[in-house]
Amino acid sequence: MKVVRYSLSVICIVAIFCVASLSQTSTRRRTALQLQPARSKRVRPPESKLVDVEGHKISFKVAGAGSPTVVLDYGLGGSSGDWDSVFPAVARFTRVVSYDRAGYGKSEAGPAPRSQEQLAKELHTMLRNAGIMPPYVLVGHSLGGANIRAFAYLFKDEVAGLVFVDPFQERVFTSQTKAELDAAMQQQANAMKGAPAGPLEEWKFISSEVRNGFPQLTAYGPPPDVPMMIIVSGRDRPPRWAASAIEEFTPWVTHAREAGMVFTTDDPHNVMAADPELLTSSIRRVVFPSVQNALENEIKEKGVPAAIARYRQMRLRYPTEYFKERTLNVLGYQQMNAHHVEEAIALFKLNVEMYPRAFNTYDSLGEAYMVHGDRLLAIRNYRKSLALNSENTNAAEKLKQLASRQ
Repeated sequence: MKVVRYSLSVICIVAIFCVASLSQTSTRRRTALQLQPARSKRVRPPESKLVDVEGHKISFKVAGAGSPTVVLDYGLGGSSGDWDSVFPAVARFTRVVSYDRAGYGKSEAGPAPRSQEQLAKELHTMLRNAGIMPPYVLVGHSLGGANIRAFAYLFKDEVAGLVFVDPFQERVFTSQTKAELDAAMQQQANAMKGAPAGPLEEWKFISSEVRNGFPQLTAYGPPPDVPMMIIVSGRDRPPRWAASAIEEFTPWVTHAREAGMVFTTDDPHNVMAADPELLTSSIRRVVFPSVQNALENEIKEKGVPAAIARYRQMRLRYPTEYFKERTLNVLGYQQMNAHHVEEAIALFKLNVEMYPRAFNTYDSLGEAYMVHGDRLLAIRNYRKSLALNSENTNAAEKLKQLASRQ
């Protein structure tokens, strides 16, 4: 990984914005290429391309196949190469894009001011012009976390998930005294001297945001309610960093339908280099959110038939290990408890279809038919359950009860 001079100072707040020094990388680093996900497959080398974005060209690379597309955004002073330990692993289970923002790498300079909103709009245009259509899972490291917040605010209907990697946060600044903040900002300004135009213009805008109380970032509010993971680093971080991050992001997690936060004392700011497995697994969790949560939401919003259709779609896209016999069984009994017996039967029938060698699926379907008053169908399913498991005492007892009702 190439680390430029102006991103090496980590005395104070530089690591809040920038990629971390190589000296911070954990000694237990293992390459993400060693990961073996369930659908591990050979992936073509990434294509590097240039695409026009409102008069300037942006460099990006794309690999893998599938949906949603994972889009990677690095911190201030970083590069698309920061993701090299993660990119191939993600490409094994979905399409993934990394790019160099305007003024970085092979990308041409873009118009000022380099606000988070401007960066988000340019990313959106780049993806559209490159033919990379939504939905997107956005992954933002450090200041890239602020960029994906802007994208999610502006284009929330196109965002399927968010992964924040030790992201930029407001609270660590607002918790400082004026003297502490002045000293920190001066150190950062000194570190940015001689930086290329891209990072320097981004620094000009974000330093103004810090000085003025984050008017743009606070206007975005919390992220949209999509699957989300947040990683907070605890090694070699500025004072109050971890506590401020956890305090700021906890409401996001607790108010979301599906979210998680990992606080890692083992990893420094540059998580993607220090612990690519952790980041890859976090991205994977957002790309493939909980089957049960998704189906429960579908039932609540659209009903059981829509949930069954959604389940079949997920079966085509998800790795097989994400599916458990128990999931449909739980959903079926939720319907039974709500006295929606026909809906429960539909879910139990689907479970029998998916797990025809599991005795419990037939047992549950038999119970639903029994409650519904379909004696012959109840007997048929209890017999099948008993044939698959001769020790199923519940099925044997239910068959006796049904026989006595002749």
